[in-house]
Amino acid sequence: MERVAGDLYLLRVDDTAVRYFEAMWEVPEGVTYNAYLLLTAEGAVLFDGWKREFGELFAEAVGRVADLRDIRVAVVHHAEPDHSGTAGLVAEAAPRATFVGHPVAGRILRSHYGIERFKPVADGEALEIGGVRLRFVHAPWLHWPDTIVTAVEGEGLLLTCDIFGSYSTPPPFDDQTDLAQLSRYVRKYVVTVIGHYIDWVPKGVERVRAALPGPRVIAPAHGTVYRSRPSWVVEEYLRVASGQPERGKAVLVGVSAYGNVGRALEALGEALRARGWRVVEYLFTDRERPPASEVLTDASDAELLALGVSTYEASAHPLAEHLAKLIAWKLPHRRSMPLLVLSSYGWAPAGKRLLELLRSQGFTSVKLVEFEGRLFERGLEEALAALPG
Repeated sequence: MERVAGDLYLLRVDDTAVRYFEAMWEVPEGVTYNAYLLLTAEGAVLFDGWKREFGELFAEAVGRVADLRDIRVAVVHHAEPDHSGTAGLVAEAAPRATFVGHPVAGRILRSHYGIERFKPVADGEALEIGGVRLRFVHAPWLHWPDTIVTAVEGEGLLLTCDIFGSYSTPPPFDDQTDLAQLSRYVRKYVVTVIGHYIDWVPKGVERVRAALPGPRVIAPAHGTVYRSRPSWVVEEYLRVASGQPERGKAVLVGVSAYGNVGRALEALGEALRARGWRVVEYLFTDRERPPASEVLTDASDAELLALGVSTYEASAHPLAEHLAKLIAWKLPHRRSMPLLVLSSYGWAPAGKRLLELLRSQGFTSVKLVEFEGRLFERGLEEALAALPG
């Protein structure tokens, strides 16, 4: 428990046991779940909650600030179970509490937890309690349709749930945190969690800024609370959403069953470095399985992406197809990025399968270099000739 500002308290738990966020994304750095409690003259306002397995700890954390029975309003910014998992506990312990949120959140609370005491809030609607005025703003698809944010008017406080969140378990506040290191975890979070709806980021930021221009504090539901430089995380989100590449950064990703694709990417990497590129490599083999979450994070600001694919049963290797689909799904704003497919084959070329898949997903600058067996000098020259510039 930490005091954020005035009568607003941070209730945070660090999940260091999670390995795959959303049962999908590799997060060895862990993640936090942040809820907030605001004390007013008429009782407490709770913002969000924690995952269900932390229910007992959550009740203890609330109890250090206020009696659970004193909660009058429970704001549900977003009903995903990593934030609403303790909602049933709150409903039982605080019989006078009313849950408020987007209408879609009400359906989820009812179907998941049997909660009926729910009041939907309209976009821009305000609620006054104990001398405090809360204003709710809808921010759909960041990253669910029920996402809202709350501005505590007159206090400069903005509570944003998943918006402006990040991975890792850093110190509670940005003035205690290495922002250069945190930047990577912010990018990784935006790409993996929000990536499919990345076009909604600038729209959402515009709505949030209109609700509370120049907030004093930004308090998300994952990661660091920004009380020193709240504008920093806003700019980080906009930077990721812009799709602006890092000049001279090449990301090489390959699936190599027996080494030919791996050697081809190694040769390409050496040639690129000789030309001044910064090369980041990820190779999936019978001994290595890099995190897809890191592949996407690096691909999100690459100036060039090369995908190496081996043939599997006269088609593209299924793992390479999976990676290509993830890239298409989570990086829609990078569809104009130069993309090179390198494909090794034995009895039948299959790189065309990956080429067609990427083009069907809207990627407009995809080139294919196929080679039988090993990539010889001629094939390398062909690959280099296909590069931008």
